[in-house]
Amino acid sequence: LLTPALKSASGTGSGIKVEWGSVYGATGYNVYRKTANSGWVLIGKTNQTSFVDASAVKGTTYTYTVRAYYGNYMSAYNSAGLTIK
Repeated sequence: LLTPALKSASGTGSGIKVEWGSVYGATGYNVYRKTANSGWVLIGKTNQTSFVDASAVKGTTYTYTVRAYYGNYMSAYNSAGLTIK
């Protein structure tokens, strides 16, 4: 599977919305988040090309990334991710 192309991360009224491009053959996506003091943590799964992180705390800087999956197969992820405060 190809690595999802990250598009944007932006604040919304209900949290931080992360968007990425679809990956051919993927049945879903794992969404990960990290802070300056943590490594990547899985925060959700979706079959859409966006995810709202409702647990984000205002004023905290987060970096997000996404991995596509099909069954037990997982794509790589963009280790740089998208950062938003």
